[in-house]
Amino acid sequence: MKLSLVLRDRKNALKLSKKTLENFVERIKTDTKDEAVARRRRLIQAGGDAESYDSQIPSHLVYPSVEFGRDANDNLQMQAFNGIIALTVDGLSVQKDLEAVKQAAKILHYTLAAFVGPEGDEVIILVRITRNTTAGTPADDTKMTEEEADALCREGWQLASALYQVVLPKAVRQEEVTLRSCFRMPLDPSPYVNLKALALPVSERPICQQQAGGAPKVVTETADDSDVSRETQQLMDFLNSRYEFRYNDMMGYTEYRSKEKRYADWQPVDDRSLKGLTMEVRLGGIDVRDNDVRRYVHSNMIRAYDPIGDYLWARHGKWDGQDHIRRLARTVPTKNPYWQDWFYTWFLGMVRQWRVSSIAKYGNQAVPLLISTQGWNKTTFCEQLLPPELSWGYTGNLQLDDKRQVLQQMAQMLLINLDEFNQISPHTQQGFLKNIITLSSVKIKRPYGRHVEDFPRRASFIATTNQADVLADPSGNRRFLGVELTGPIDVSTPPNHEQLYAQAMHALSQHEPCYFGPEATQLIMESNRQFNVKSAAEQFFLDYFEPAAEGQDGEWISASAIYNALKDKVGVSLLRPSSLSGFGRTLSNIPNLKKRQTKHNTEYFVVRKKHGL
Repeated sequence: MKLSLVLRDRKNALKLSKKTLENFVERIKTDTKDEAVARRRRLIQAGGDAESYDSQIPSHLVYPSVEFGRDANDNLQMQAFNGIIALTVDGLSVQKDLEAVKQAAKILHYTLAAFVGPEGDEVIILVRITRNTTAGTPADDTKMTEEEADALCREGWQLASALYQVVLPKAVRQEEVTLRSCFRMPLDPSPYVNLKALALPVSERPICQQQAGGAPKVVTETADDSDVSRETQQLMDFLNSRYEFRYNDMMGYTEYRSKEKRYADWQPVDDRSLKGLTMEVRLGGIDVRDNDVRRYVHSNMIRAYDPIGDYLWARHGKWDGQDHIRRLARTVPTKNPYWQDWFYTWFLGMVRQWRVSSIAKYGNQAVPLLISTQGWNKTTFCEQLLPPELSWGYTGNLQLDDKRQVLQQMAQMLLINLDEFNQISPHTQQGFLKNIITLSSVKIKRPYGRHVEDFPRRASFIATTNQADVLADPSGNRRFLGVELTGPIDVSTPPNHEQLYAQAMHALSQHEPCYFGPEATQLIMESNRQFNVKSAAEQFFLDYFEPAAEGQDGEWISASAIYNALKDKVGVSLLRPSSLSGFGRTLSNIPNLKKRQTKHNTEYFVVRKKHGL
């Protein structure tokens, strides 16, 4: 599937190139060296004559529906039909309106791409379509003639424009769309693209065949085909008159609720409810089977619903300018001077993680760790981070020994609280937990799914503990934002979720960092040393030695000499499981302990304690 880019210079010479959708989207992110697209936009906005300008300075025309070749006379000739049509929404005077249309287009699974058009005040939505036969099976679109493809484009545009108009905040521009419809090269630094978009099935209309003598003969449906179509339409009308349906894109299944009970919760369409729906339809006098209902409610004719995207986009552009995120952080009393900034960056990382629309390269690897005695409202604080509309996305009951459940919750939850973090074993901290915190995607089988799929990780982590010495992986403690509380968290006033997430959306749109750089990471590691679990070897070392300061009367001793000295004092059994090589790593992680590399080994600058050795 390649888009055709056509340029005719001032001498009418044809220049033809083809780009995959992926390459095309990359191409439109930046302007040409001479800023041709931006100059043309400024001319149009100033009321200039675009037609005259285009004749003097030609630019590429993009044909999304067809892959062209050249014939012997250097004319464009169809080589393949792409199955793509373009919808245009124009009259969008401000950036907020442009983004609103792009976000709305993402809701439907048929959207291949959405980007700001060449005029700068419109959004072009590329939609996949395919021909559906009367039997309901997709046809082979690649074998269509140009006339058939042109007819499919027209029918597909009519169907898609009606479907998209339901979700778009502005009207789709009414125009005559054909196979050879095109637009000039656009410019959009942040286009939306979904290479896994579904194809919108376009029903096959009566086909006109040419008879001898030139008179068209209409081939109509058979009586059986008509009966099937009528019963299918009756089934859809019956169900839609009594129920609302939506496809939960986050959970990966269709949900429904009764129109008579508008305040009832949405429920997944499982086997039991499917049989119930079938019985209702049959009692309504329509002769259908379970498979007939299943085909409809599990088809892409059910509108898609993105609970995260809908919630976040409703807050876009509504920030009041106040720092609500750091204000929330201040309800956590602590002497850590960096906590507010750490929490701010983590919060942005959490929201960014929710917005992932395709497999990302990195996940949110930071984990706030709240440390205090019991009863200081740590868990309540964590629960209140999510608004009521998204409260389903919080869990504090993660069973780390059930790896399948962990991966599923990382794909379907929004915030996971590692409650009672001190109960997680050092082995799990250094292995499985360290691994999942860094994941950007997970491979799972969704509920009611039949095969393993690759999903973006949605969940971020937060943790609570009643003990201070909990970090058992010195090399991995940079991922935890340890903060020790000096008093109970104030949870008396619920957070202003509307403004919290409006601020986060604004900050992310301004490309504020949602991750920690090298300097901040080093600061986090230094701060976290106080929360590290001390091994038996480290504790025995501190009983008999201490790091020597600059200018202090210390001595340089090798790791093996220190190890043997401690072994003589406490016995080798108490130093285990630390081997000599492991003991060297233990010494390297002791704060303020200087070391130097000699010809034969590594030496450490220490002072022997008088009561000890």
